[in-house]
Amino acid sequence: MDSFDQLGLGPELLEALAAEGIEVPSGLQADAIPVLVRGNPAVLRAGPGAGAMVAYGTALLTRLEAGGGRPAGVVLTSTAESAVAIARSLARLGLATGHRCAALAPGWALPGHADLLVATPEDLSAAVRAAEVKLDGLDALVLDGAGFLLEGDGPARIELILEAAESEGWQGIVVADPLTPAVREWVDANLRRAVFLPSEAAGDDAAAAPVERGDIHLHVVERPDILRDPVGLVDRLLDEEIHHVLLFCRSEDRAADAGDLLTLHGFVAGMPGDPNTPVWLGLDALSDRKRIDEAGITPERVATVSLDLPLDTDTLDRRHGGRRGQAVCVAEPRELPHLRRLAREAGYRLRPLPSPQTPSHSEITTFRDGIRGALETRDLAAYTTLLEPLLEEWSGVEVAAALAALLRDRGIRPAASAAAVSSGTAEGTLAQSPSVRPRPPAFTRLFLSVGSRDGVGPGDLLGAITGEAGLEGEQVGRIDIRDTFARVEVADTVAGKVIQALNGTSIRGRSVRVDFDRGAGGPRERGAGGGRDRGPGGGRDRGPGGPRRKGPPSR
Repeated sequence: MDSFDQLGLGPELLEALAAEGIEVPSGLQADAIPVLVRGNPAVLRAGPGAGAMVAYGTALLTRLEAGGGRPAGVVLTSTAESAVAIARSLARLGLATGHRCAALAPGWALPGHADLLVATPEDLSAAVRAAEVKLDGLDALVLDGAGFLLEGDGPARIELILEAAESEGWQGIVVADPLTPAVREWVDANLRRAVFLPSEAAGDDAAAAPVERGDIHLHVVERPDILRDPVGLVDRLLDEEIHHVLLFCRSEDRAADAGDLLTLHGFVAGMPGDPNTPVWLGLDALSDRKRIDEAGITPERVATVSLDLPLDTDTLDRRHGGRRGQAVCVAEPRELPHLRRLAREAGYRLRPLPSPQTPSHSEITTFRDGIRGALETRDLAAYTTLLEPLLEEWSGVEVAAALAALLRDRGIRPAASAAAVSSGTAEGTLAQSPSVRPRPPAFTRLFLSVGSRDGVGPGDLLGAITGEAGLEGEQVGRIDIRDTFARVEVADTVAGKVIQALNGTSIRGRSVRVDFDRGAGGPRERGAGGGRDRGPGGGRDRGPGGPRRKGPPSR
């Protein structure tokens, strides 16, 4: 399909889409918009970058009445930042149709009176309880990123929202990739006769991959950028073997902006097939390829780059299929699941752009294999959205390094990828198999002669033990505080060290006696009074000013 005007959208909406550079519908949009305009419930197997927001947004702006004074449509998403981004995109289209679109977030005027409201389940359920938002006129509910929304307390919050709607005739639209068991279960329970798009999404989500057709290199834009770093890519790709870089853009305006930026940096950009310009700006892959072939340009000398992510497999294949030169797709982190699905269904292998390799080490290799396994098997779209605020302050590499450091500090290693396990490259008990776990450390329970009546809390005991004995937090187990005494579990190997270090010290002004716990009565007495109370200032007091962890530990 060549135009949105064949999908039943009004002329004002068509003009708004054209102003955004959205002129040709993707396969998903062409299939979904007519279904959604009719008010049918639907499940769209799509992630960020697939064009799902345009599909349900244009349909709802066409179908829902404007000016009702309360939300007729609600879009639920994973984070407040995502809600703001979606609301802004919908609001630009809504200006043409007369609909008010808003996010339930700071900076939006009267969101409870918007025709189309975007929010997180947590924020909306709280607003419903506080009677700040009325949903009795709800006609459509969208779960954008349903895999994440249906985890944890999500289903309960969504149920509260639906109860407030006071209607069973609402249209349900579910957007997710992959369609997890939790998503399918929710659809079965709440959406009767839902239409699955694409149609094969109604069956097993694991599609069989066709014959492998080659590699496409992946360039991840760590921070969302309007032009997606065309200058850096062109500079990186042009060399003695690659003479031309063909940049595919989604619209003429995008191509013109990219060309202007490249010109500022001294790179000449022109039409595909011009042998005198190193950078070509492409829109229609079929006609661009024809021009290149007619010019007699050797395919191996041309690198093809999707500066804007392909919306479907056909577009991916037209841009990069059959080309013997290097192929590159540019994507934001949140768009990676969508791109990986396209590549898998079209038969391409995604590979990162070549980078310098470091020497291998068994433990490091195992850790990387675990991360690779998560990248291959987990639904990460919503989690990348959670990290987007951090990317405004640090690069993606720094954020990933911080997460890796937290994992290693806690002694956690991700389970290795299936490929690593089957090939025997994964080492270490935790990484070899999800069912294999390292043997838990043995703990010994100690008796301490201070309790809650002495004003002692878990943080005081943890601070005293780690401070005096030099233990790590992981070497301290359960802390049980009674009225006049406490029991603390510590690793077997350091129990004696803790007893020696703490005996005779003071905690909250009370002298403490420490020994191995021998049951309900505590340790056998070793003399009246037990500890050596050094009096005020005489002991090593670990009261409020001593080193301690903030708050009680999670046990």
